[in-house]
Amino acid sequence: MHPGRRRIVHGLVAALATAALVAWTPGRQVPSPRAITGASGPVGLDCTSCHPGVHATMTGKGVEASARCATCHARAHEATQALFQGLSPDTSLRPDRMFLARVGCRSCHTDATLADTAAGPRLAAIGRACTGCHGSRYGDMLTRWHEGLGWRSRVADAYVSAAGADTRLAARPGAQAELRSARADVTLVIHGGGLHNVVGSDALLRSAIRNVGAAYRGAGVPVPPPPALGPDPAAVSCAYCHYGIEAVGATMFGQRFSHADHVVRAGVACSQCHSSADYFAAGGRQPDPGHGKTTVTAAACSACHHVTSALTCTTCHHQQDLATRTDSVTLPLHLRPAGAPTSREVAFRHGAHSTVECTRCHASRAAITTVVACTACHEAHHREAADCSACHTTRLLASHTAADHLVCTQCHARETLALLTGDRTFCVSCHVDRRNHQPSRECAPCHMQMSPTEVQARILGRQP
Repeated sequence: MHPGRRRIVHGLVAALATAALVAWTPGRQVPSPRAITGASGPVGLDCTSCHPGVHATMTGKGVEASARCATCHARAHEATQALFQGLSPDTSLRPDRMFLARVGCRSCHTDATLADTAAGPRLAAIGRACTGCHGSRYGDMLTRWHEGLGWRSRVADAYVSAAGADTRLAARPGAQAELRSARADVTLVIHGGGLHNVVGSDALLRSAIRNVGAAYRGAGVPVPPPPALGPDPAAVSCAYCHYGIEAVGATMFGQRFSHADHVVRAGVACSQCHSSADYFAAGGRQPDPGHGKTTVTAAACSACHHVTSALTCTTCHHQQDLATRTDSVTLPLHLRPAGAPTSREVAFRHGAHSTVECTRCHASRAAITTVVACTACHEAHHREAADCSACHTTRLLASHTAADHLVCTQCHARETLALLTGDRTFCVSCHVDRRNHQPSRECAPCHMQMSPTEVQARILGRQP
């Protein structure tokens, strides 16, 4: 193609892209372009280089083909371009570092085998593209960034959505304007793929949360607790390269260590546990071996966790997180036959114990890993008319047969069985699917031709 014609096509595609960016946020005034220096020219939209073979017989290949693509796909990748170049009505968005370094799309999008082909062939960005330029120490960065932006986008989106559905803000024009700004910021991150500008996307999410707070304050309504997003990568240098570190587990001094509990929930600074040495050694371009080195000691951990301090359980373990948390708890079984199970797993729901003080179940900080037995609170769970199905589910049907109905004492202690009767709650412990069958009647008179009292006597080996 003649060079002059190529420049015209590039300009046409760039103009279409710019028009799409303006259309991205309807009703909001787009500011004048900032004095930024990035790519040496317009971000080239050579569509066929990333989408090989798509409409090839119609469009051909190369930049001129991209102009044809833009005829139907004028708004393609508009949000991605906005994130990457820092073009947004929201002043918190800045260009990505890769844009400022004049890195193009194809530098990262290199792999065709791992891409989602639901929308046609395209090239995916993979971690190998990072290590090719930056070295092996950047091998897991892309995965961490993806996870870190993923959960932050979800919690910010949920926070904005909850505010949008709040009827107390509906009649407040000022509040609605703030919510529209918040929604636009979150939508730009989600639709643009936050990885194209990690710091900018994080700033947009924080801006959205602040706008929600402003909407509530402007309406004179208490602001719901905002979600914690952890350290700001625009202000904390560690948080840029190590964005998403909260998803990485570790072991410290023989104990499970959670970055999320410390960095996101408790707001512990990276420098409290790691060396603050820069990535590059002073005066050179070689990595400093002291960079990021763990410096915290077991005694320093104990200073917060194992002595009296201002920290409480909820400093790290937020009630919102515990409300949906289910842990597997091992309970001992005291069965008589040789080879019988000695324990079983039950699901412990923190949300069902929200009114119970943490220290009722968890020991003192000096022995924080110790948990008291359930029987400390539930000693009388084997009792008459108890709802056995709360713990015993249909899994019992897999280990009990019809012949086991009246021979319980072969395995179970008589002292436990003596506390029960053969009433309806006892029956639906196994037959949960029959819970609503004749709910006002007892099971035993029809199914066993006995009264509940007679069933209990037979279970205990007494003839009625």
